[in-house]
Amino acid sequence: MELDTRNGQHVVGHSVLKADLGVGGRSLIVISGIALPEWRIDSDETHRLDCRLMLREPAGMIEQSAVHVGLASIGNGDSEWVFATDQARLAVEAEELVLIINLAVMGEPSSLNRFSYQIVLTHRMVVSEITGTISWPTAWLRPTAPTPAGVSGVFSLRANELTTTPASGPLGGTVEHLLPLTPGEIVSVVIGEETCLATYRIAEPPLGRNLKVTVAARKPNGAGETMLDPVAANGDLMTLSVAQPTRTNVDFILSSDSIA
Repeated sequence: MELDTRNGQHVVGHSVLKADLGVGGRSLIVISGIALPEWRIDSDETHRLDCRLMLREPAGMIEQSAVHVGLASIGNGDSEWVFATDQARLAVEAEELVLIINLAVMGEPSSLNRFSYQIVLTHRMVVSEITGTISWPTAWLRPTAPTPAGVSGVFSLRANELTTTPASGPLGGTVEHLLPLTPGEIVSVVIGEETCLATYRIAEPPLGRNLKVTVAARKPNGAGETMLDPVAANGDLMTLSVAQPTRTNVDFILSSDSIA
């Protein structure tokens, strides 16, 4: 069974309290609420299952944690019964917190409708970042100044979540789908006689997701945009994690084919 705190049919009263501990980026976080498994059975045998509650909180680097789960609403039809939250533990999946609870119910009939939860933890926030360069021929575009303002409105860059689906038709393959997530910014510009170079930064892209960085350039004549190519093959693809929250040298180049 999987429940999600973003779904009002799964959880009520979900709340998150955060306090900055003021040392080394540490925070105290208290998460609480009431989950609605609405698990009903009609059996004289004990049934068990794992309930996974998606808390939708970034995991960061967990230092300490304490978990409490208690029965909040149960029902029985006048028979022998069992209601239990045998064990609860905190896990990390795709860099987000997940509460896993081992439930047990017996009765003819019985229903475990709700249970309460509270998690207290301390963690350190992991700062994620993607950096790289954008290069193009000076003849195509000479910035008005060697500053980010000199290319204002020219480049659009962002980190996108990448998913794929099978392509229809006899050739098969896959189709890419990009969900825009985190925009980037130009932080410096160097103007050369033949080539210009801009350095960019994407601050705090999400961890644990398949990302693809895209860079588009507005054509000087105003006739739409052109997409820039990564310098390294598949260099625009990545998945950041707590262990590796940053990626550097994600470089792009405006090719002569794109200019044409």
